[in-house]
Amino acid sequence: MLVVGVVGSPHAGGRTRMAVDAVLAGAVAEGAEARVHELADTAVPDVVAAMGEADAVVFGSPTYRADIAAQLKGLLDQTPRGAAYESGDPLRGTVCATVLTGASDHHFLAVEKVRGILGGFFGVQLLSPGLYLPSAAFTEDKSGLVDETRQLAELHGRALVELTAA
Repeated sequence: MLVVGVVGSPHAGGRTRMAVDAVLAGAVAEGAEARVHELADTAVPDVVAAMGEADAVVFGSPTYRADIAAQLKGLLDQTPRGAAYESGDPLRGTVCATVLTGASDHHFLAVEKVRGILGGFFGVQLLSPGLYLPSAAFTEDKSGLVDETRQLAELHGRALVELTAA
């Protein structure tokens, strides 16, 4: 089973990448293969192709003004969904998880917005609930997730594999 992580941050290697990596660690612990694509340094067509090969996808994004980053929005805008003028439908029926990061709790509503786009527009199967990780979910030095949050993210990865297998 292949699980693809998509990091929609404008900067590679940040907190959103750490959060996606923790979800993927749980998926790997359940026997999945994991690959990560950061939109900050990967071409959109390559990410769309990777999503088409995946059995499951983890979408990660920082939040700005209670919304996903422009990079992830741009990817979703360019992802085909099987219309007559498009080639392919890489997400329909795919199991997906969401993990969003933000400075404070005020941006948590972005989780439901992106989940609505994925489930309603793209027809994916969503792992519930989506994760929202504010600054307090990370260590003081911002080098990783606090243990409780890391464990929760890994559980999401494990559940993603179980849902995909079902």
